[in-house]
Amino acid sequence: MQLELGQLIIDTMEDCDDVGIVVEVGECNYGDPYCKIYWTCRRTYGNGNYTTTLAYSLDELEEEFSRYFEFVE
Repeated sequence: MQLELGQLIIDTMEDCDDVGIVVEVGECNYGDPYCKIYWTCRRTYGNGNYTTTLAYSLDELEEEFSRYFEFVE
C-alpha cells in the first residue's frame, strides 16, 4: 500500500463517514513505516464535531483499509 501526502480517505466505520487527509508519511525510530492522518469528524451527539491527527503503522493501515477505509480519487 502506497499512501501519498494530501491523499483523501473516508472512514466508513459505524456510518460516520469521517474524512481524513494524509499529512505525514515516514519511518519511526525502528525503521517501521508509519502514516499520520488528520481527521475531521462530524457528530450530532456527545461534544459534537472534532478534529484529530492519528498515526498508523503500516499493519494498522492495511487492516483498516480492508475493513473501513476508502480512498477518495
